[in-house]
Amino acid sequence: MRKIIAGFMSMTMLVLFTPQGIAQKKEMTWTTKSKEARELAKSGAHHMMNAEFEQAYSDVDAALKLDPNLTPALVLMANLSRGASREAYAERAMKSAAGKTEGEKLFASLADKNTTAEMRGETWTKLHTMFPEGRMIGDFYVQTRATPEERFAAAEDYIKTFPDEPAMYNTIAYYYILNKKDNDMAKKNLDKYIALYPDGTNPYDSMGEYYLNTGDKENSKKYYNIALEKYPFNNSSITALQKMADEKKSADSK
Repeated sequence: MRKIIAGFMSMTMLVLFTPQGIAQKKEMTWTTKSKEARELAKSGAHHMMNAEFEQAYSDVDAALKLDPNLTPALVLMANLSRGASREAYAERAMKSAAGKTEGEKLFASLADKNTTAEMRGETWTKLHTMFPEGRMIGDFYVQTRATPEERFAAAEDYIKTFPDEPAMYNTIAYYYILNKKDNDMAKKNLDKYIALYPDGTNPYDSMGEYYLNTGDKENSKKYYNIALEKYPFNNSSITALQKMADEKKSADSK
């Protein structure tokens, strides 16, 4: 699945988690007394990087049950929610940042409903400059560049820094599909995505979409079904398979 830019975050929300008290000069620190909450939030953010939103919601919700004042998790949950729930989580996120680190305060400011897309892009640039070793902050910086060309250039820089980070190969693959119209390079990057994240759901969902777009429905079904073997509640794969089934049924009835 392509990561969709949406909401006040402009896309899947990203943050790098560093245990408080451990010196990390180029990564954002955050504040929590619960190691388990930190790990759950970290897992949720990882799923968000990979457009695995159902798993992300489950992990972040569990993190907030352990630490209701965990700023990054509140921002994550706001981005995963809609309507009044989103507004409530956003308000909690901004309040929770009081007295915390400057990075957390800047991070929480992304939840302010009054910020524009341009302002959010500037905020991600500041966070990326402050924390250049933050993998997830770097990922979100890539996604919020203004043009496809800028995103692709930033993605290439990201890969040079973090060649083993799976999610960025998905981003690059969709650039080749949507902008370059280069299916060979798209397939190469999706193969790399699967190799680096074989237990994930989204690598197979993305490959399913790739084959669907190239007209190979049999391989498309194969990969969508693998995605569901990894996580049976992946809405993207469920929807795609149902649509293909409905189309076949309609064609057969004619």
